[in-house]
Amino acid sequence: MGNHSWIFFATGAKPTFAQWALAERLAEVEPVVIVDRPVSILRHRKAPPLKARCNHLPGVESCWYYRPLHYPERFPGIGRISKFLNHLHLQRELNQLLPQNTKRIVCFDSPTQDHLVNKLGEDKSIYIAIDDLTVTVTGKPIGGELEAERRLLSKVDLVVCVSEMLAQRLRERSPFPEKPPIHVLPNGYDERIFTNGNYPEPESLRRISRPRILVVGHVSERIDWDGIIEASHLRPQGTWIFVGPADKGMKERITRTLGKHGFYHPPIPVKNVPAWIEHCDVCAVPYRLNPFTLTSHPLKAIEYLAMGAPVLSTRISSLEHYDGAIEWVNEADGESYARALNELVNQSSSQELRMFRQRAVDGGSWKDRVDQFRQFVLLKIEVSD
Repeated sequence: MGNHSWIFFATGAKPTFAQWALAERLAEVEPVVIVDRPVSILRHRKAPPLKARCNHLPGVESCWYYRPLHYPERFPGIGRISKFLNHLHLQRELNQLLPQNTKRIVCFDSPTQDHLVNKLGEDKSIYIAIDDLTVTVTGKPIGGELEAERRLLSKVDLVVCVSEMLAQRLRERSPFPEKPPIHVLPNGYDERIFTNGNYPEPESLRRISRPRILVVGHVSERIDWDGIIEASHLRPQGTWIFVGPADKGMKERITRTLGKHGFYHPPIPVKNVPAWIEHCDVCAVPYRLNPFTLTSHPLKAIEYLAMGAPVLSTRISSLEHYDGAIEWVNEADGESYARALNELVNQSSSQELRMFRQRAVDGGSWKDRVDQFRQFVLLKIEVSD
């Protein structure tokens, strides 16, 4: 083990897989506590003990999943007391879970956590920006988030984000031109899972005719529905398959707009995703281009390529790095989708192209990303010390 212990906040309404992946792989070398969504005191007659709110990552004793207690802070007259109690419990319990003879590094995942910076006994604080959290998936501003992010940027020692475009936005929002340092760390893939193999065909796919076009991930308004719908008319042989959590109305939208050319399946464990990739003909990242998606680094694109799968995508700037391994389509342009599908379906059996796509993501596994992340952070600690 190293000389550091880490606290990762993953307390948003929908913690991303990337947050968990980075923290869990880091726990293989140093102690880590992942702070999950809090346990509300309102829902329990008495506060659940710490033991009931903690779990180990299987096989990794140095990684805790931890849910802090939460007293309601919005009730008139008790807000300040509740906030004090929440902070006190959080600080005490983190001290119980982590060794005391190490440098403590706290990683925040939300602008609204600005009030916790420098309050948890940390030696260094980091803002990990997986997405632009000041806007919705449709690109609309979220009230109060931009101001909160500016406060957070004024306090943390380091920022790590997923794309250069997001880094540029954060630099513009930072109250100080050169502070904090901002590093780009793209998403990665789990090299232990996303490998070539003879995976059995998922039962749910067996009744779906080919060619199959797979979209794995959050099914929401960030998807370029106009392009997909037009493509399904121009190339009716294909079936668009969506796998993942769906926002309200999305499942009905797939049925209503795509009919027999669309299929929805609920979220599956990440370990099962490679089988779906292997038994589909094309994988897709069909995003609208808006202030949210333009700063993103789509995790699934990297996982598709790690499997050597044919991939089409709208031009998300962070994916330009993989130019040549991805077939580009234009937003809301079904003809460009149809052309890309024709090209990729014809390529689906090429082993040479499969290997080319896999080489495109060399050095992009979560193991590699954790090594890069530690270099960013530990260099900052060494320089300041």
